[in-house]
Amino acid sequence: MLRIEVHTSLTSPKDPVAHAVRMARIKPGDYISGSIYRRSLDARPDRAACWVDLVDLKVNNEEHYLHKVKNARHADEFHYTLPDNGDAPLKQRPIVVGFGPAGMAAGLALAAKGLRPIILERGRQIKERQKDVSTYWHGGNINTESNVQYGEGGAGAFSDGKLTTRVKDPRVHLILDELVKAGADPSIVWTNHPHVGTDALVMIDENIRHHIEELGGEVRFDARMDDLLIDHGKVTGIRLQTGEEIPSSVVILALGHSARDTMRMLATKKDLALEAKNFAVGVRVEHLQSFIDHQQYRNIPAGVKMPAAEYHLSHTSSIGKGVYSFCMCPGGFVVDGASMADSVVTNGMSYAARDGQLANSAIVVQVDSSDFGDGLFAGMEFQENLETMAWKLGGGKAPAQKIESYLKHDVEPLSSISPTFPRGVEKADLHALFNDRINQSLEEFFHYTEGIWPGFTTGGATMTGVETRTSSPIRIVRNFTTLESTVEGMWPAGEGAGFAGGIVSSAIDGLKCAEEVIRRYHYSEEL
Repeated sequence: MLRIEVHTSLTSPKDPVAHAVRMARIKPGDYISGSIYRRSLDARPDRAACWVDLVDLKVNNEEHYLHKVKNARHADEFHYTLPDNGDAPLKQRPIVVGFGPAGMAAGLALAAKGLRPIILERGRQIKERQKDVSTYWHGGNINTESNVQYGEGGAGAFSDGKLTTRVKDPRVHLILDELVKAGADPSIVWTNHPHVGTDALVMIDENIRHHIEELGGEVRFDARMDDLLIDHGKVTGIRLQTGEEIPSSVVILALGHSARDTMRMLATKKDLALEAKNFAVGVRVEHLQSFIDHQQYRNIPAGVKMPAAEYHLSHTSSIGKGVYSFCMCPGGFVVDGASMADSVVTNGMSYAARDGQLANSAIVVQVDSSDFGDGLFAGMEFQENLETMAWKLGGGKAPAQKIESYLKHDVEPLSSISPTFPRGVEKADLHALFNDRINQSLEEFFHYTEGIWPGFTTGGATMTGVETRTSSPIRIVRNFTTLESTVEGMWPAGEGAGFAGGIVSSAIDGLKCAEEVIRRYHYSEEL
Protein backbone atom coordinates (compact mmCIF):
# COMPACT_ATOMS: atom_id res chain seq x y z
CA MET A 1 0.00 0.00 0.00
CA LEU A 2 1.23 3.50 -0.90
CA ARG A 3 1.21 6.13 1.90
CA ILE A 4 1.43 9.75 0.73
CA GLU A 5 1.44 12.98 2.71
CA VAL A 6 -0.74 15.71 1.23
CA HIS A 7 -1.40 19.26 2.42
CA THR A 8 -4.88 20.74 2.03
CA SER A 9 -5.77 24.41 2.35
CA LEU A 10 -8.25 25.36 5.08
CA THR A 11 -9.91 27.96 2.88
CA SER A 12 -10.34 25.81 -0.24
CA PRO A 13 -10.42 22.24 0.99
CA LYS A 14 -10.02 19.37 -1.45
CA ASP A 15 -10.76 15.68 -1.20
CA PRO A 16 -7.41 14.44 0.23
CA VAL A 17 -7.69 11.03 -1.45
CA ALA A 18 -8.35 12.56 -4.87
CA HIS A 19 -5.55 15.06 -4.18
CA ALA A 20 -3.12 12.21 -3.42
CA VAL A 21 -4.13 10.34 -6.58
CA ARG A 22 -3.45 13.48 -8.65
CA MET A 23 -0.14 14.18 -6.88
CA ALA A 24 1.09 10.66 -7.54
CA ARG A 25 -0.32 10.69 -11.08
CA ILE A 26 -1.91 7.30 -10.54
CA LYS A 27 -3.14 5.82 -13.79
CA PRO A 28 -6.87 4.93 -13.76
CA GLY A 29 -6.05 1.29 -14.41
CA ASP A 30 -3.67 1.17 -11.44
CA TYR A 31 -5.96 2.75 -8.82
CA ILE A 32 -7.84 0.31 -6.57
CA SER A 33 -8.94 2.29 -3.49
CA GLY A 34 -7.89 5.03 -1.10
CA SER A 35 -8.54 6.25 2.44
CA ILE A 36 -7.25 8.76 4.98
CA TYR A 37 -4.89 7.14 7.48
CA ARG A 38 -4.32 10.15 9.74
CA ARG A 39 -5.21 13.87 9.71
CA SER A 40 -3.54 16.63 11.73
CA LEU A 41 -3.47 20.41 11.69
CA ASP A 42 -0.33 22.41 10.89
CA ALA A 43 -0.96 25.89 12.32
CA ARG A 44 2.61 27.02 12.91
CA PRO A 45 2.95 30.80 12.69
CA ASP A 46 5.64 30.82 9.99
CA ARG A 47 3.47 29.27 7.27
CA ALA A 48 -0.06 29.10 5.96
CA ALA A 49 -2.21 26.84 8.11
CA CYS A 50 -3.33 23.61 6.46
CA TRP A 51 -4.55 20.11 7.05
CA VAL A 52 -1.84 17.47 6.80
CA ASP A 53 -3.25 14.15 5.65
CA LEU A 54 -1.55 10.79 5.37
CA VAL A 55 -3.41 9.01 2.60
CA ASP A 56 -3.22 5.29 1.90
CA LEU A 57 -3.65 4.22 -1.71
CA LYS A 58 -4.07 0.66 -2.91
CA VAL A 59 -2.56 0.54 -6.37
CA ASN A 60 -1.18 -1.84 -8.90
CA ASN A 61 2.51 -1.40 -9.80
CA GLU A 62 3.28 0.02 -6.34
CA GLU A 63 7.07 -0.12 -6.84
CA HIS A 64 6.76 2.15 -9.87
CA TYR A 65 4.98 4.85 -7.84
CA LEU A 66 7.26 4.48 -4.81
CA HIS A 67 10.20 5.56 -6.98
CA LYS A 68 8.20 8.19 -8.83
CA VAL A 69 6.51 10.07 -5.92
CA LYS A 70 8.91 12.00 -3.70
CA ASN A 71 7.12 11.73 -0.36
CA ALA A 72 5.55 8.30 -0.82
CA ARG A 73 6.42 5.23 1.23
CA HIS A 74 5.20 1.68 1.57
CA ALA A 75 2.77 0.94 4.39
CA ASP A 76 1.62 -2.53 5.36
CA GLU A 77 -2.13 -2.95 5.27
CA PHE A 78 -3.54 -3.75 8.71
CA HIS A 79 -5.05 -7.20 9.01
CA TYR A 80 -5.94 -8.52 12.43
CA THR A 81 -7.16 -12.00 13.20
CA LEU A 82 -7.65 -13.52 16.61
CA PRO A 83 -5.34 -16.48 17.32
CA ASP A 84 -6.53 -20.05 16.89
CA ASN A 85 -7.98 -21.76 19.93
CA GLY A 86 -5.56 -23.86 21.92
CA ASP A 87 -5.76 -27.60 22.59
CA ALA A 88 -6.54 -27.41 26.32
CA PRO A 89 -10.28 -27.86 27.03
CA LEU A 90 -12.07 -25.43 29.35
CA LYS A 91 -14.28 -27.24 31.82
CA GLN A 92 -16.10 -24.03 32.80
CA ARG A 93 -16.81 -20.77 31.00
CA PRO A 94 -14.12 -18.09 31.44
CA ILE A 95 -14.97 -15.14 33.69
CA VAL A 96 -14.23 -11.49 32.95
CA VAL A 97 -14.55 -9.18 35.95
CA GLY A 98 -15.36 -5.59 34.92
CA PHE A 99 -17.15 -4.18 31.88
CA GLY A 100 -15.07 -1.12 31.10
CA PRO A 101 -12.87 -0.88 27.99
CA ALA A 102 -10.55 -3.74 29.02
CA GLY A 103 -13.40 -6.05 30.01
CA MET A 104 -15.40 -5.21 26.88
CA ALA A 105 -12.48 -5.95 24.56
CA ALA A 106 -11.58 -9.16 26.40
CA GLY A 107 -15.19 -10.33 26.46
CA LEU A 108 -15.73 -9.58 22.78
CA ALA A 109 -12.60 -11.51 21.76
CA LEU A 110 -13.40 -14.52 23.94
CA ALA A 111 -16.98 -14.62 22.66
CA ALA A 112 -15.82 -14.35 19.04
CA LYS A 113 -13.72 -17.50 19.52
CA GLY A 114 -16.55 -19.54 21.02
CA LEU A 115 -15.41 -19.39 24.66
CA ARG A 116 -18.78 -17.99 25.89
CA PRO A 117 -17.44 -15.72 28.65
CA ILE A 118 -19.40 -14.68 31.73
CA ILE A 119 -18.77 -10.97 32.26
CA LEU A 120 -19.45 -9.56 35.72
CA GLU A 121 -19.95 -5.84 36.38
CA ARG A 122 -20.56 -4.49 39.88
CA GLY A 123 -22.41 -1.45 38.52
CA ARG A 124 -25.52 -1.08 36.42
CA GLN A 125 -26.37 -0.89 32.72
CA ILE A 126 -25.40 2.40 31.11
CA LYS A 127 -28.89 3.96 30.98
CA GLU A 128 -29.65 3.08 34.60
CA ARG A 129 -26.18 4.24 35.55
CA GLN A 130 -26.81 7.59 33.85
CA LYS A 131 -29.85 8.11 36.09
CA ASP A 132 -27.84 7.30 39.22
CA VAL A 133 -25.08 9.70 38.20
CA SER A 134 -27.55 12.46 37.35
CA THR A 135 -29.27 12.04 40.73
CA TYR A 136 -25.94 12.42 42.51
CA TRP A 137 -24.80 15.37 40.43
CA HIS A 138 -28.07 17.18 41.21
CA GLY A 139 -27.61 16.89 44.96
CA GLY A 140 -28.81 13.37 45.77
CA ASN A 141 -26.95 10.65 47.64
CA ILE A 142 -24.22 8.75 45.89
CA ASN A 143 -24.86 5.17 44.78
CA THR A 144 -21.58 3.52 45.77
CA GLU A 145 -22.15 0.70 43.25
CA SER A 146 -23.36 2.79 40.29
CA ASN A 147 -21.50 6.04 39.67
CA VAL A 148 -18.88 7.62 37.41
CA GLN A 149 -16.40 4.87 38.28
CA TYR A 150 -18.60 1.75 38.38
CA GLY A 151 -20.97 0.47 35.71
CA GLU A 152 -21.24 -0.38 32.05
CA GLY A 153 -18.51 1.36 30.05
CA GLY A 154 -16.24 2.00 33.04
CA ALA A 155 -14.92 5.43 33.99
CA GLY A 156 -14.35 6.28 30.32
CA ALA A 157 -18.11 6.47 29.74
CA PHE A 158 -18.19 9.78 31.63
CA SER A 159 -14.98 11.38 30.40
CA ASP A 160 -15.56 12.39 26.80
CA GLY A 161 -14.59 9.10 25.20
CA LYS A 162 -11.09 10.37 24.38
CA LEU A 163 -9.30 7.86 22.16
CA THR A 164 -5.86 9.42 21.91
CA THR A 165 -3.12 7.03 22.95
CA ARG A 166 0.67 6.94 22.85
CA VAL A 167 0.62 3.14 22.57
CA LYS A 168 2.28 2.02 19.33
CA ASP A 169 0.31 -1.12 18.64
CA PRO A 170 -1.49 -2.14 15.44
CA ARG A 171 -4.44 -3.19 17.61
CA VAL A 172 -5.26 0.52 17.94
CA HIS A 173 -6.83 0.33 14.48
CA LEU A 174 -8.86 -2.71 15.49
CA ILE A 175 -10.25 -0.95 18.58
CA LEU A 176 -11.23 2.11 16.57
CA ASP A 177 -12.81 -0.05 13.85
CA GLU A 178 -14.87 -1.93 16.45
CA LEU A 179 -16.09 1.37 17.93
CA VAL A 180 -17.16 2.52 14.46
CA LYS A 181 -19.05 -0.76 13.97
CA ALA A 182 -20.78 -0.08 17.28
CA GLY A 183 -21.91 3.37 16.13
CA ALA A 184 -19.01 5.80 16.61
CA ASP A 185 -18.34 8.47 13.98
CA PRO A 186 -16.06 6.97 11.28
CA SER A 187 -13.73 9.98 11.55
CA ILE A 188 -12.25 8.56 14.78
CA VAL A 189 -10.23 6.17 12.61
CA TRP A 190 -8.17 8.97 11.04
CA THR A 191 -8.52 12.01 13.33
CA ASN A 192 -5.27 12.85 15.12
CA HIS A 193 -6.97 13.31 18.51
CA PRO A 194 -10.17 11.25 18.20
CA HIS A 195 -13.01 11.34 20.68
CA VAL A 196 -16.51 9.90 20.80
CA GLY A 197 -18.37 12.12 23.26
CA THR A 198 -20.01 11.06 26.50
CA ASP A 199 -23.49 11.29 24.99
CA ALA A 200 -22.62 8.98 22.07
CA LEU A 201 -21.08 6.32 24.30
CA VAL A 202 -24.47 5.19 25.61
CA MET A 203 -25.49 3.61 22.30
CA ILE A 204 -21.96 2.35 21.61
CA ASP A 205 -21.63 0.57 24.97
CA GLU A 206 -25.03 -1.04 24.54
CA ASN A 207 -24.23 -2.21 21.01
CA ILE A 208 -20.98 -3.82 22.13
CA ARG A 209 -22.82 -5.62 24.92
CA HIS A 210 -25.48 -6.89 22.55
CA HIS A 211 -22.82 -8.13 20.12
CA ILE A 212 -21.07 -10.07 22.89
CA GLU A 213 -24.39 -11.65 23.83
CA GLU A 214 -25.12 -12.55 20.20
CA LEU A 215 -21.77 -14.37 20.12
CA GLY A 216 -22.66 -16.46 23.16
CA GLY A 217 -21.29 -14.31 25.97
CA GLU A 218 -23.23 -13.31 29.07
CA VAL A 219 -23.08 -9.90 30.80
CA ARG A 220 -24.34 -9.68 34.39
CA PHE A 221 -24.81 -6.35 36.18
CA ASP A 222 -25.06 -5.67 39.93
CA ALA A 223 -22.58 -8.53 40.23
CA ARG A 224 -19.67 -7.50 42.44
CA MET A 225 -16.84 -9.95 42.96
CA ASP A 226 -16.20 -10.17 46.70
CA ASP A 227 -13.71 -13.01 46.62
CA LEU A 228 -11.26 -14.60 44.19
CA LEU A 229 -11.17 -18.34 44.81
CA ILE A 230 -7.69 -19.90 44.66
CA ASP A 231 -6.52 -23.43 45.40
CA HIS A 232 -2.83 -24.35 45.47
CA GLY A 233 -1.83 -21.34 43.39
CA LYS A 234 -4.54 -21.83 40.75
CA VAL A 235 -7.73 -19.83 40.32
CA THR A 236 -10.88 -21.88 40.77
CA GLY A 237 -13.57 -19.22 40.45
CA ILE A 238 -15.09 -16.17 42.14
CA ARG A 239 -17.65 -15.42 44.83
CA LEU A 240 -20.21 -12.64 44.36
CA GLN A 241 -21.54 -10.27 47.04
CA THR A 242 -24.68 -12.41 47.09
CA GLY A 243 -22.69 -15.46 48.17
CA GLU A 244 -23.05 -17.16 44.78
CA GLU A 245 -19.91 -18.95 43.63
CA ILE A 246 -19.08 -19.24 39.92
CA PRO A 247 -16.41 -21.87 39.18
CA SER A 248 -13.81 -21.24 36.49
CA SER A 249 -10.16 -21.97 35.86
CA VAL A 250 -9.81 -18.74 33.81
CA VAL A 251 -10.47 -15.25 35.19
CA ILE A 252 -9.56 -11.95 33.51
CA LEU A 253 -9.57 -9.14 36.09
CA ALA A 254 -10.43 -5.85 34.37
CA LEU A 255 -11.31 -3.93 37.51
CA GLY A 256 -10.72 -0.29 36.63
CA HIS A 257 -8.56 2.02 38.74
CA SER A 258 -11.09 2.73 41.51
CA ALA A 259 -12.07 -0.72 42.83
CA ARG A 260 -10.32 -0.12 46.14
CA ASP A 261 -12.33 -2.65 48.13
CA THR A 262 -11.50 -5.34 45.57
CA MET A 263 -7.80 -4.49 45.70
CA ARG A 264 -7.84 -4.79 49.49
CA MET A 265 -9.44 -8.24 49.14
CA LEU A 266 -6.84 -9.31 46.56
CA ALA A 267 -4.04 -8.29 48.92
CA THR A 268 -5.14 -11.05 51.31
CA LYS A 269 -4.30 -13.70 48.72
CA LYS A 270 -0.84 -15.05 49.56
CA ASP A 271 -0.32 -16.45 46.04
CA LEU A 272 -1.08 -13.15 44.28
CA ALA A 273 1.70 -10.56 44.00
CA LEU A 274 0.79 -6.86 44.12
CA GLU A 275 3.04 -3.81 44.19
CA ALA A 276 2.63 -0.08 44.79
CA LYS A 277 3.15 2.28 41.85
CA ASN A 278 3.43 6.01 41.28
CA PHE A 279 0.60 8.14 39.91
CA ALA A 280 -0.35 11.83 39.80
CA VAL A 281 -2.69 14.22 41.63
CA GLY A 282 -3.72 17.81 41.13
CA VAL A 283 -6.61 20.04 40.14
CA ARG A 284 -9.02 20.61 37.26
CA VAL A 285 -8.60 24.02 35.57
CA GLU A 286 -11.19 25.85 33.46
CA HIS A 287 -10.75 28.56 30.85
CA LEU A 288 -13.00 30.16 28.31
CA GLN A 289 -12.91 27.94 25.22
CA SER A 290 -12.54 31.13 23.17
CA PHE A 291 -9.21 31.79 24.95
CA ILE A 292 -7.91 28.31 24.09
CA ASP A 293 -9.13 28.68 20.50
CA HIS A 294 -7.35 32.02 20.18
CA GLN A 295 -4.08 30.60 21.50
CA GLN A 296 -4.14 27.55 19.26
CA TYR A 297 -5.68 29.06 16.12
CA ARG A 298 -3.90 32.40 15.84
CA ASN A 299 -2.73 31.45 12.36
CA ILE A 300 -6.14 30.33 11.09
CA PRO A 301 -7.74 32.56 8.43
CA ALA A 302 -10.83 34.46 9.52
CA GLY A 303 -14.12 32.73 8.77
CA VAL A 304 -12.73 29.18 8.80
CA LYS A 305 -14.74 27.03 11.21
CA MET A 306 -12.48 24.90 13.39
CA PRO A 307 -13.23 22.31 16.07
CA ALA A 308 -12.88 23.38 19.70
CA ALA A 309 -9.14 23.55 20.32
CA GLU A 310 -7.22 21.29 22.69
CA TYR A 311 -3.91 21.73 24.47
CA HIS A 312 -1.21 19.53 25.93
CA LEU A 313 1.23 21.15 28.34
CA SER A 314 4.03 19.79 30.50
CA HIS A 315 6.85 21.09 32.68
CA THR A 316 9.41 19.66 35.08
CA SER A 317 9.61 21.57 38.34
CA SER A 318 12.86 22.63 39.97
CA ILE A 319 12.58 19.69 42.41
CA GLY A 320 12.23 17.21 39.53
CA LYS A 321 8.50 16.60 39.60
CA GLY A 322 6.69 16.26 36.29
CA VAL A 323 3.60 18.43 35.95
CA TYR A 324 1.31 18.03 32.95
CA SER A 325 -2.16 18.53 31.53
CA PHE A 326 -4.28 15.39 31.50
CA CYS A 327 -7.70 14.43 30.09
CA MET A 328 -8.25 17.81 28.41
CA CYS A 329 -11.92 18.40 27.50
CA PRO A 330 -12.61 21.14 24.92
CA GLY A 331 -16.04 22.72 25.26
CA GLY A 332 -16.67 20.48 28.24
CA PHE A 333 -17.66 20.32 31.88
CA VAL A 334 -16.03 19.40 35.19
CA VAL A 335 -17.89 16.53 36.85
CA ASP A 336 -17.83 14.70 40.16
CA GLY A 337 -16.23 11.27 39.82
CA ALA A 338 -16.56 10.21 43.46
CA SER A 339 -17.29 6.59 44.30
CA MET A 340 -17.59 6.98 48.08
CA ALA A 341 -19.69 9.28 50.23
CA ASP A 342 -18.38 12.55 51.69
CA SER A 343 -15.63 12.96 49.12
CA VAL A 344 -14.85 15.04 46.04
CA VAL A 345 -13.20 13.70 42.88
CA THR A 346 -12.92 15.97 39.86
CA ASN A 347 -13.03 14.64 36.32
CA GLY A 348 -13.75 16.17 32.93
CA MET A 349 -16.15 15.32 30.12
CA SER A 350 -17.41 16.70 26.81
CA TYR A 351 -20.35 15.84 24.63
CA ALA A 352 -19.77 14.85 21.01
CA ALA A 353 -20.32 18.43 19.79
CA ARG A 354 -17.81 19.89 22.27
CA ASP A 355 -19.80 23.12 22.17
CA GLY A 356 -19.65 24.22 25.82
CA GLN A 357 -18.33 27.72 26.59
CA LEU A 358 -15.52 26.45 28.82
CA ALA A 359 -12.53 24.18 28.33
CA ASN A 360 -11.19 22.11 31.20
CA SER A 361 -8.16 19.97 31.88
CA ALA A 362 -6.56 18.27 34.83
CA ILE A 363 -3.21 19.73 35.80
CA VAL A 364 -1.47 17.02 37.79
CA VAL A 365 1.83 16.45 39.58
CA GLN A 366 3.65 13.13 39.69
CA VAL A 367 3.71 11.68 43.21
CA ASP A 368 5.66 8.80 44.72
CA SER A 369 6.49 7.27 48.09
CA SER A 370 8.20 10.49 49.19
CA ASP A 371 4.71 12.04 49.10
CA PHE A 372 2.50 9.19 50.32
CA GLY A 373 4.86 6.90 52.22
CA ASP A 374 5.73 3.23 51.99
CA GLY A 375 3.37 0.28 51.98
CA LEU A 376 1.12 -1.33 49.41
CA PHE A 377 -1.89 0.82 50.23
CA ALA A 378 -0.08 4.07 51.03
CA GLY A 379 -0.90 5.61 47.63
CA MET A 380 -4.53 4.51 47.79
CA GLU A 381 -4.93 5.97 51.28
CA PHE A 382 -3.27 9.17 50.05
CA GLN A 383 -5.94 9.42 47.32
CA GLU A 384 -8.74 8.76 49.79
CA ASN A 385 -7.44 11.36 52.24
CA LEU A 386 -7.18 14.00 49.50
CA GLU A 387 -10.75 13.31 48.36
CA THR A 388 -12.09 13.56 51.91
CA MET A 389 -10.05 16.70 52.60
CA ALA A 390 -11.45 18.34 49.44
CA TRP A 391 -15.01 17.59 50.59
CA LYS A 392 -14.31 19.12 54.00
CA LEU A 393 -12.46 22.13 52.54
CA GLY A 394 -15.43 22.87 50.30
CA GLY A 395 -17.98 22.34 53.06
CA GLY A 396 -19.58 19.46 51.17
CA LYS A 397 -18.97 21.11 47.80
CA ALA A 398 -15.81 21.19 45.68
CA PRO A 399 -13.14 23.69 46.77
CA ALA A 400 -12.31 26.15 43.98
CA GLN A 401 -9.96 29.10 43.51
CA LYS A 402 -8.84 31.43 40.77
CA ILE A 403 -5.40 30.40 39.50
CA GLU A 404 -4.28 34.00 39.95
CA SER A 405 -5.38 33.91 43.61
CA TYR A 406 -3.63 30.57 44.17
CA LEU A 407 -0.36 32.09 42.94
CA LYS A 408 -0.85 35.05 45.31
CA HIS A 409 -1.77 32.76 48.22
CA ASP A 410 -5.02 34.65 48.50
CA VAL A 411 -8.68 33.60 48.54
CA GLU A 412 -10.64 35.99 46.36
CA PRO A 413 -14.20 35.67 45.04
CA LEU A 414 -14.57 33.60 41.90
CA SER A 415 -15.30 35.93 39.01
CA SER A 416 -15.99 35.72 35.29
CA ILE A 417 -15.44 31.98 34.91
CA SER A 418 -17.87 30.06 37.10
CA PRO A 419 -16.73 26.45 37.67
CA THR A 420 -19.03 23.86 36.10
CA PHE A 421 -18.71 21.28 38.89
CA PRO A 422 -22.29 19.96 39.13
CA ARG A 423 -22.65 19.76 42.94
CA GLY A 424 -21.44 23.33 43.42
CA VAL A 425 -18.16 24.91 44.56
CA GLU A 426 -16.93 26.92 47.52
CA LYS A 427 -13.97 29.30 47.28
CA ALA A 428 -11.00 28.05 49.28
CA ASP A 429 -7.21 28.07 49.31
CA LEU A 430 -6.23 24.88 47.52
CA HIS A 431 -2.77 24.98 49.07
CA ALA A 432 -4.48 23.32 52.05
CA LEU A 433 -4.92 20.11 50.05
CA PHE A 434 -1.34 19.45 49.08
CA ASN A 435 2.13 19.16 50.58
CA ASP A 436 4.77 21.81 49.88
CA ARG A 437 6.37 19.81 47.05
CA ILE A 438 3.12 19.46 45.13
CA ASN A 439 2.17 23.11 45.69
CA GLN A 440 5.63 24.29 44.61
CA SER A 441 5.45 22.19 41.45
CA LEU A 442 1.96 23.44 40.58
CA GLU A 443 2.98 27.06 41.12
CA GLU A 444 6.07 26.66 38.93
CA PHE A 445 3.95 25.03 36.21
CA PHE A 446 1.51 27.96 36.20
CA HIS A 447 4.31 30.56 36.11
CA TYR A 448 5.99 28.67 33.26
CA THR A 449 2.75 28.36 31.30
CA GLU A 450 1.91 32.04 31.78
CA GLY A 451 5.28 32.82 30.19
CA ILE A 452 4.49 30.89 27.01
CA TRP A 453 0.71 31.42 27.05
CA PRO A 454 -0.02 34.89 28.48
CA GLY A 455 -3.46 34.87 30.06
CA PHE A 456 -3.44 31.21 31.15
CA THR A 457 -3.41 32.16 34.86
CA THR A 458 -5.46 35.36 34.65
CA GLY A 459 -8.84 36.45 33.29
CA GLY A 460 -10.73 34.53 35.95
CA ALA A 461 -9.32 31.09 35.07
CA THR A 462 -10.25 28.75 37.89
CA MET A 463 -9.02 25.55 39.50
CA THR A 464 -11.21 23.00 41.28
CA GLY A 465 -9.99 20.23 43.54
CA VAL A 466 -9.21 17.49 43.69
CA GLU A 467 -8.00 15.31 40.77
CA THR A 468 -6.82 11.92 42.07
CA ARG A 469 -7.95 9.13 39.74
CA THR A 470 -5.27 9.56 37.07
CA SER A 471 -4.19 5.92 37.33
CA SER A 472 -4.20 3.02 39.74
CA PRO A 473 -1.85 3.34 42.75
CA ILE A 474 -1.38 -0.44 42.74
CA ARG A 475 -0.20 -2.89 40.08
CA ILE A 476 -1.02 -6.59 39.94
CA VAL A 477 2.24 -8.33 39.04
CA ARG A 478 2.12 -10.45 35.89
CA ASN A 479 4.40 -12.38 33.57
CA PHE A 480 5.90 -10.14 30.90
CA THR A 481 5.33 -12.69 28.11
CA THR A 482 2.12 -14.56 28.99
CA LEU A 483 0.52 -11.64 30.92
CA GLU A 484 -0.64 -14.19 33.52
CA SER A 485 -0.49 -13.19 37.18
CA THR A 486 1.36 -15.13 39.87
CA VAL A 487 -1.89 -17.08 40.29
CA GLU A 488 -2.31 -19.62 37.48
CA GLY A 489 -5.34 -18.91 35.32
CA MET A 490 -5.78 -15.27 36.38
CA TRP A 491 -4.97 -12.47 33.94
CA PRO A 492 -4.95 -8.86 35.26
CA ALA A 493 -5.87 -6.32 32.56
CA GLY A 494 -6.30 -2.61 31.98
CA GLU A 495 -6.05 0.45 34.20
CA GLY A 496 -6.99 -1.27 37.44
CA ALA A 497 -4.21 -3.79 36.99
CA GLY A 498 -1.74 -0.94 36.48
CA PHE A 499 -0.94 -1.67 32.82
CA ALA A 500 -2.89 0.96 30.87
CA GLY A 501 -4.15 4.52 30.95
CA GLY A 502 -7.18 5.53 28.89
CA ILE A 503 -9.85 3.86 26.81
CA VAL A 504 -7.75 2.61 23.90
CA SER A 505 -4.73 1.34 25.84
CA SER A 506 -7.05 -0.40 28.33
CA ALA A 507 -8.99 -2.07 25.52
CA ILE A 508 -5.74 -3.20 23.89
CA ASP A 509 -4.52 -4.66 27.18
CA GLY A 510 -7.78 -6.54 27.68
CA LEU A 511 -7.56 -7.86 24.13
CA LYS A 512 -3.98 -9.05 24.64
CA CYS A 513 -4.98 -10.96 27.78
CA ALA A 514 -7.88 -12.55 25.90
CA GLU A 515 -5.51 -13.57 23.10
CA GLU A 516 -3.38 -15.48 25.62
CA VAL A 517 -6.46 -17.30 26.93
CA ILE A 518 -7.58 -18.15 23.39
CA ARG A 519 -4.14 -19.52 22.44
CA ARG A 520 -4.34 -21.90 25.38
CA TYR A 521 -7.97 -23.04 25.49
CA HIS A 522 -11.07 -24.13 23.63
CA TYR A 523 -14.53 -24.58 25.12
CA SER A 524 -16.75 -27.60 24.67
CA GLU A 525 -20.29 -27.88 26.04
CA GLU A 526 -19.81 -31.64 26.20
CA LEU A 527 -17.42 -31.33 29.14
